[in-house]
Amino acid sequence: MVLLGQAVSVSGLLLFGTTTSLLAKIVYELKSNGVDGQEKYFRKPWAMTALMFLGMSFCLPLAYYQERMAKRRSAAEDPLLSFDDTHAVSPRRSHLKEIALLSIPTAFDLVATVLMNIGLLYVTASVYQMMRGAEMLFAAFFAITFLGRRLNRYHALGIIFCVVGIALVGTSSIMSGEGSSTHVVTTEEMLLGMGLIITSQAVQAAQLTFEDFFMADLNIPGIKIVGYEGLLGAVGTVALMMPIAYYLPGPEGEGIHEDFVDTLTLIGNSRALQVVLAVDMAALLLYNVSGMAVTGHLGAVFRTVLETMRTLFVWLVDLLLFYTPLGLGQLGESWSVYSWLQAAGFVVLVSGTLVYRHGDHEANRRMLAEALALRNAEAPLESESAGAGMQYGAAASLLPSYGAMSSPLSMAGYGGMSQPMDALVGTPSRMSFRASQTIVSGSYSRSFHAPSSYLSRSPWSRNGALGNGLRLSTNGIDD
Repeated sequence: MVLLGQAVSVSGLLLFGTTTSLLAKIVYELKSNGVDGQEKYFRKPWAMTALMFLGMSFCLPLAYYQERMAKRRSAAEDPLLSFDDTHAVSPRRSHLKEIALLSIPTAFDLVATVLMNIGLLYVTASVYQMMRGAEMLFAAFFAITFLGRRLNRYHALGIIFCVVGIALVGTSSIMSGEGSSTHVVTTEEMLLGMGLIITSQAVQAAQLTFEDFFMADLNIPGIKIVGYEGLLGAVGTVALMMPIAYYLPGPEGEGIHEDFVDTLTLIGNSRALQVVLAVDMAALLLYNVSGMAVTGHLGAVFRTVLETMRTLFVWLVDLLLFYTPLGLGQLGESWSVYSWLQAAGFVVLVSGTLVYRHGDHEANRRMLAEALALRNAEAPLESESAGAGMQYGAAASLLPSYGAMSSPLSMAGYGGMSQPMDALVGTPSRMSFRASQTIVSGSYSRSFHAPSSYLSRSPWSRNGALGNGLRLSTNGIDD
């Protein structure tokens, strides 16, 4: 991970996260001359999706640079141990196969991002940001349905808060009638936009469930995963999806049909568009780097709080743009009497998120307590069997230390239980990934739920509360 200080990483997360959300809406309010010579708004959600993935792909050269520098430092410190121990005893999996596996969550992310970008055409940036809180609802549903997880009372209360908060925010948006600062958005279009954003969160929750179940043991650094996902997503969007959108029927600028020749013409004819898109790509890269640094320094819980602050900053800056010359008279959103209702919805959403995270903490604390209790209960049996095995110790010491005896020794600290124990002590040794959006956290390996592990024999596990691939962060909070 990039070596950033805590203050720098926190400031970067807030600054660049706010910037990406604001620019995603601002770009739709800018005009330029298209291929037909007429001036029009840059309403190009497919192009913005490609831009997002392109910004993520810039993490890839940074990841390889970090990997190269780490190998140099390792060789300089101890040339005899300058091998990549993370691959020494872990299951052998082709690097190309791992990258190919990333294409599946990339497809989820592509669909979710397109839906969000189309929905953003019809709602303000603050409503867009708050509606994304719906992901928690679908993540809980998929965890129960596919991972066999059980929710506690804090989870249930957090979900209720989330539903109420989304309802309040959506109602305030419809009653205010403001979906754009430059043109009129009808009530039907607002409902469509909010529906698409909520649907996108269901897709992203499905992506999380897939990652939890199938990719818990993926042995690639988090920043490299983000870079590869960006590369695959950019290629897929530009080479496949945008040509399909070009031939789809429908009016231009509504999210279905999109003329990529017109898109290039609009960008080429507007210096403002060029600057905004370039800044947006740079902000996406720096947001991902800062987000991983925050999670590594301070944990996933603290990043959750920062993400809610990011939503608040998006709203405040949008208001600032509307009421000051900074918005050039065409950017931002206004404050109305219904904004109080949106503010109440925001407070309820934040409360729901924190309550749900507390439920995660309680569930993880109970799981670890039961695992330790089970281990302590089995300790006397292990000590009794140890005495019987000592009679073979002298003979065993005369044998060469290879084969069955050497494997446990050589694997100590690398494979097997090393990743779960890293998580227990709070070491962010391996970062799971979430494309470009929310929390990146540490992850328990699915080897922790192997038949021989203590957690797999826990009574709580047999009751279905420990599904394969349950992801827990380094601070006991799952994504």
